[in-house]
Amino acid sequence: MCGICGYIGSSNGVKEVVRGLKILEYRGYDSCGVAFVENGKIDIVKTVGEVDNLKKLTKNMSANVVIGHTRWATHGGVNERNAHPHLSTSGKLAMVHNGIIENYKELKEEFNLNSLSNTDSEVFLNLIDCEKGTLINKVINASKKVQGTFAVLVLGSDGEMVLGKCESPLYLSKVENEVYIASDVLALKGENYFALNDHEFASVKNRKIIFYNKNGEKITKKSEKIEKNSDFSKIFYKTHMESEILETKDVLNKTLKKYKEENIFQNIKLPKKLNSISLIACGTAYHASLMGAEFFKKVGVDARAYLASEFRYGRELLNKNTLYIFVSQSGETADTIASAKMVKERNLPMLALTNMENCLLNRICENVLPTFAGREIAVASTKAYSCQVWSLYLFSLILANKSLPKEDFVKNFAFVNYDDKLVKEVASYKKVFFVGRDLDYITAMEASLKLKEISYINCFAIASGELKHGTLALIDSDAVVIAICTQEKIKSKLKSNLEEIKARGGKVIVVSQFDDFKDFSCVKLSKFDELFMPIVSVIPMQFLALKICELFGYNPDKPRNLAKSVTVE
Repeated sequence: MCGICGYIGSSNGVKEVVRGLKILEYRGYDSCGVAFVENGKIDIVKTVGEVDNLKKLTKNMSANVVIGHTRWATHGGVNERNAHPHLSTSGKLAMVHNGIIENYKELKEEFNLNSLSNTDSEVFLNLIDCEKGTLINKVINASKKVQGTFAVLVLGSDGEMVLGKCESPLYLSKVENEVYIASDVLALKGENYFALNDHEFASVKNRKIIFYNKNGEKITKKSEKIEKNSDFSKIFYKTHMESEILETKDVLNKTLKKYKEENIFQNIKLPKKLNSISLIACGTAYHASLMGAEFFKKVGVDARAYLASEFRYGRELLNKNTLYIFVSQSGETADTIASAKMVKERNLPMLALTNMENCLLNRICENVLPTFAGREIAVASTKAYSCQVWSLYLFSLILANKSLPKEDFVKNFAFVNYDDKLVKEVASYKKVFFVGRDLDYITAMEASLKLKEISYINCFAIASGELKHGTLALIDSDAVVIAICTQEKIKSKLKSNLEEIKARGGKVIVVSQFDDFKDFSCVKLSKFDELFMPIVSVIPMQFLALKICELFGYNPDKPRNLAKSVTVE
């Protein structure tokens, strides 16, 4: 999940790389660093923490050949020793790496490689340094010995850069005599870029780019247009997360307008005989997929959502009459990408539902359904989740040959404002549960994920009908239960469940548009069609997590141990 940047040119490369790392900070902010060549010697500056720390350390530094990295720790703790870039034992090479080298311990022992850090990356670097030949040959030959995933950028003391990739993204652009390298197209400059495919490599020296295949043979690559419609949105509030939640209405409206004006659904190729839909995703996108599966079933199409990390290794029977939808905000999620490649190998119908135009998932899938949520910076997905749910709902209408809705809903639903007393009350409980039935259970799952990922509260969601099958044993005066109820058919059943909780001393807070819960504390929602309510009800859950996070003094945009784009398994 780490971010990689590189620069060769006549400008201040240190400044350019630090600029790029700031854009890539969503990929990790445990530590960061730069390496550059000066007088035939490689210098390295790195630090623990955010890119702003690195910016201060390098403000008076300048170089024309620079590589940089912002880290999300996989191997080795968060400290300066494990931060990238790493310097080879010989001192002639420096490297930044994104990915996981699964056999690094075996390689270290087999080739008697030294390492000062606890990382797999440094082992890979010293393996490269042990190889014979030119730098491009060293990198290609070493890559054949490693097992796992990588995007690497290697800097030689003579100023040459070599990059290569296997299942982790890496891109280049050239603007006149300047070359930019990054893990995300958004960190590049210029109007066009080159994307490395798996097991492709490139050498950049004297501002000239040469591409190679895995056999070391020179290849020709075509550039692609950089689309930056999803660039960073302005922050109008204290945090990006708050700004992004409050953008939800606008981006839902934008998505609806785009679908109507550009006839995007007409470009989607469906199986000749559509029998079912499989949705594959991770985390928040998986919850959106669960919701999408319910939408498809309501219009008569059999559907099921799968965790990508399980789908890859499961025993699902893949067939040509199923549409496989891969849902990812970034379009770079490692397990989702691997699942998509597995389906693509069988030449089956595929659709990518993503928020980023220039992403790997879009390149893999035959069809693309964009969500138009705009750039989402906070790690905890909010507006992008709502757009995923909204897009899947709209797609279900198309499959049922129904018209898309008018803009009334996205223009008129109101955000819920919590009073500080309620927020402090929820935060004071030792145990927090989210409950619901049907679509509300899926919302409860997403609400629980939001609270735990930014407030670090050990909470979980449960289908309310399952309370009596074990979880009721945990309910006492130390427990608060947040119940979501937006579906008419389950209202009376849920109310009975809540009475059981109340009888055992648990605090109950109901989130609903109905007036049937006057015996409990309530968060009142605007009332719309029930299929719109999962979007209406999730927003106060996002705000609740945000406010509790801020009450505890945490940064909701950069929760500990997490990163925005999960590019490693």
